[in-house]
Amino acid sequence: MGLLPKRSILSKLHSGKEFGAFDEVQEFQLRLEAELEKGSVERIPVGKMFSYTTPEEWYREKATGIVYRYIPPEFPLKGRWERVEDPDDRSLFEQLYPGDAPNPEEYKALVRKLEELWLRGEVERARDVETPIEGVMLYHHPKTDETFELIPPGAFTKDGTWRKVFRSQKSGSWPGELKKDIPPARR
Repeated sequence: MGLLPKRSILSKLHSGKEFGAFDEVQEFQLRLEAELEKGSVERIPVGKMFSYTTPEEWYREKATGIVYRYIPPEFPLKGRWERVEDPDDRSLFEQLYPGDAPNPEEYKALVRKLEELWLRGEVERARDVETPIEGVMLYHHPKTDETFELIPPGAFTKDGTWRKVFRSQKSGSWPGELKKDIPPARR
């Protein structure tokens, strides 16, 4: 046995987190397909997505249980191949509303649920004062370090918009320049 731990099969399929050229993608896809055919790797349902704007696939190495996410590149976007730290982690916000365009009734129900969570201190919220659209709110879930934006119906379309935004406590971008609302019981 060597001094270094054995690398997973999935980590060997591509050396970086992104793809720099089309031939890298082709080579990666051939390697992945070969592992799937051997049965050492299996495709599994996607849990908490990296981004809600691009398709994503998850693969698990059967022997170790290690999971990787694959976001195919759409050049100039370079795609992604990286380990999923906690495959069982699920998005609180996606569970509250799994879509991205709540109709007016769904919007009201989502706002009520978010208000309850905010009052209990389970989520944080901030108003987006930079946008000219009235009522845009950002919600952050500290436990999963994810942030979603809620745009009211009528701002662009008859439905609202519910989407993940890239703000996190780890990166220092939450709350960033935004001023968090403090629930009345905590003031």
